[in-house]
Formats: sequence, structure tokens, C-alpha cells
Amino acid sequence: MAESLILLMSTSHTFIPFVERAILQFLDGTQIMNPRFEYMVYEGIGFSVSHRFEGVADDASVDVYFENPVGSGKKIYIIEIEVISLGQAYIDIYRGNTVTASGTAITPVNLNFEKATVSVCNVEHSGTYATGTLTLSAVCPGGSKKQACGGQASVGEVVVMPEGFNFLIRVTNKSGGNTDMSIRLLWWEESL
Repeated sequence: MAESLILLMSTSHTFIPFVERAILQFLDGTQIMNPRFEYMVYEGIGFSVSHRFEGVADDASVDVYFENPVGSGKKIYIIEIEVISLGQAYIDIYRGNTVTASGTAITPVNLNFEKATVSVCNVEHSGTYATGTLTLSAVCPGGSKKQACGGQASVGEVVVMPEGFNFLIRVTNKSGGNTDMSIRLLWWEESL
């Protein structure tokens, strides 16, 4: 990408730097002027994973464990962690966890159907974990009155995860009865 520095003079006689950037463009002439993630999906390194938990008992918790393993050769850029619950719930995210009993693996999906690139991440649910450092405590509003069909919480926006790091998403049902919940993550992976 060619970059050049052009100095522009403002009315106050100070110099404001301006960096000229090349515009990303598809073969059909379409220009990319949206978030970086869409370009990563186009390149075949954008991924998604999700799981639905049905009939979660009141005060019971569900877990999704996400890991960028040592030696993966990738840096992970998480752009979204989405929790949806039909009932009220607490959401906690922990870093630096230990897996004491593995759960059920969840296979990440490449968001570009034309690309066969496989994610390096280990994702599972319903294992046994010794939790590390609590980094986020939030609530999901659940269903009541005008939101009678449930609520959604976006609990992670931009997270950069080097090799050898992990986090655990724990959602605890606080609705007073059984409810359904889901957890979804979106990310891309770049070589180190």
C-alpha cells in the first residue's frame, strides 16, 4: 500500500498531517468502505461459532470456552460476543482459565463458503473449568413486557488474543424458571 505524507496548512498556520491511503477494491470495481471484518471474511479468515442451550434451569450456568492454543501461529481478533436469553441472565467472562474436564467441541465455521481455511481456535461448551480472572460482569435483560420474547447482550467488541490465551463465557439463568440461551462469537485470524 503506497502511503505519502502531505502537509496541509489550516487557517491558523499550523500544519496538519494527512496520510493518503490506497482504497481496497474488488475486481468488479466495488470499493471496500466498511469495517475491516468484511474484508477478512472475503479473504477467508473470518469465523463464527455458536451454541444454543435449551431448558437451562433457574440459577444454573452454561459455559463456552474459547482458546487460541500455544503454537497456533495466529493472532485472534474477536469483534463480537453475543449472548441471547429468553429469560434474565448474568453474564461473566473470565481470562486465564484451566480446563479440568473437556466439554463438547464446537466447530467454528468459515464465513466465506469459497474458502477451506480452518480456524486454529479450540471452542467447547459444558466442560469443567477452574476460572481465572473475572474481566466482565454484565446482565442480559431477558423477556418481560415489550421484550416478551427475550433479550440480547453484546458483551465483547474488540479483543486481541495472542497465542496461549483463553477466555470463558459463563451465563447464569436468573429468570426464576427454565429458559433457553445462546452464545455466538465472531472473529478473524491473522498470521504472526
